[in-house]
Amino acid sequence: MDERHRDTIRRRASVLDDEQTAHTGSNAARRSRPARPLRRLVPLLVFLVIGLLIAREEIPAVRDAWEHLVAPQSWQARQTCQQAAIADSEHREFSRVLKPGRVNRTVDGIYIDRLLIGTLGESGTETRIEYTCYLDADGRLAKLHRGETRF
Repeated sequence: MDERHRDTIRRRASVLDDEQTAHTGSNAARRSRPARPLRRLVPLLVFLVIGLLIAREEIPAVRDAWEHLVAPQSWQARQTCQQAAIADSEHREFSRVLKPGRVNRTVDGIYIDRLLIGTLGESGTETRIEYTCYLDADGRLAKLHRGETRF
């Protein structure tokens, strides 16, 4: 066999069976590709990360659990403010958190604004009340301000 014929067989070795390449004596056909098990997991991991990001934005329980894990001090401050706002409403048993509020750090504590609570109104419809809270450095409620009824 001439050298040109051997090169052609080596290039085609990837499509030939072991029996067909055994007579050539070439080790090129016997080389195995390295296993890449993570290659199949990458699309699944990307899909899971995107799903988690969407769930964190759209599902309040997931957002709450995420903040509890990532920023426990902000989570605790938000919980304190929400409980104080619900306790301040007229019909506590029919109150719910519509928007959890935005946590802002101050020099000596935490300020939470845009906390929106929905509660039972006089006419039987839901009344929305906006609250702001000031918490001291230890996480205790310093001031709760009930805003104007909106919507």
